[in-house]
Amino acid sequence: MARKGSGLRTAIKIVKAIDKAGKQAAREAERRRKQEERELARQEREFEKQLRQEGRELARQEREFEKQLRQAEREYQRQLKQEERDAKAREKALIAAEKERFKTELENAKHDFECRCIARQELRKEFVDSEIR
Repeated sequence: MARKGSGLRTAIKIVKAIDKAGKQAAREAERRRKQEERELARQEREFEKQLRQEGRELARQEREFEKQLRQAEREYQRQLKQEERDAKAREKALIAAEKERFKTELENAKHDFECRCIARQELRKEFVDSEIR
């Protein structure tokens, strides 16, 4: 017949198994905690990376906007200068046209004066010729 034990060995085995399960659970909990910390750190890095990218994109857009603004300002200044040159050219053309008109009127007046002089000379000649005869 087999000896009947006091059950101490069984109790010790149960306690050891419980202790082993507790240690395993603690290791699993620590592993999960570390995994969560790594995931959180990864998410923070991703977020910071995204912020840096957004900052760079915003700075790029700002530079592009300033570039377009400068170009628009240059174009506007170029347009103003062109309008000023056109206005001066129109004014110069008007002055030249006025000068030409004045010259033409002066020539016409000279021609008319010469015609009147010739007509008077002919009248004098006719008068003298008529008086001499």
